[in-house]
Amino acid sequence: MAFTFLRHTILPLALRRVQVEGLEHVPTDGPFIVVANHQSYLDAVLVAVPLAVHRDRKAWWLTTEHIWKTFRRIGGTGLLRWLGMLPINEAHKADSLRPALERLAGGGVVGIFPEGRRNKRNVNPEWGRVMLKGKTGAARLALTSGVPVVPVGLIAPAGGTAFEAIRNFLSPSKPAIVRFGSPLAFSKQDPTTFSRQLLDEITRQMMLAVAKLCGKEYPH
Repeated sequence: MAFTFLRHTILPLALRRVQVEGLEHVPTDGPFIVVANHQSYLDAVLVAVPLAVHRDRKAWWLTTEHIWKTFRRIGGTGLLRWLGMLPINEAHKADSLRPALERLAGGGVVGIFPEGRRNKRNVNPEWGRVMLKGKTGAARLALTSGVPVVPVGLIAPAGGTAFEAIRNFLSPSKPAIVRFGSPLAFSKQDPTTFSRQLLDEITRQMMLAVAKLCGKEYPH
């Protein structure tokens, strides 16, 4: 009920400020993983809105623990489910992938920012060309589940704080572009066989796809 109300009322209003490209690449059914560059507090919203409005898909996002706890204090577990937040346990990151894998096994959509944190260098135009080195969580999800990976390039004003992100988003002179790319396919493998080299290579393939979509460099 809450997701239906959100999809048909609030999200279409927000979408008017977002230019969406490449929706034909987004699967209409079945599980998939979304990987995107990260520069603002609103990044998850920018990707989730077109998925909900145009594909009727709710994305569940792996979220840093302190942000997850903040929203839990504000609205409890009900708010967390409504927003689609899955916590990342910094002390046991491998365990954090289990809820995400469960969502994928049930046919859901899971979103992750491989950079791991907002790329604050993008606040400075001179540094905005380079993405941060990707972490291997998305690669582990892809190889363990065997589901498609949809790269997303975000070209949007950065926001060092939540207030800045919202202010910049509302500015008519700062457009927001969400660009979906062709799905990447990786064969399902036994997690016990993962090597660091394999994870790094899969991560690099994902990050290069995202970098191409958002117009940045990935030199790592």
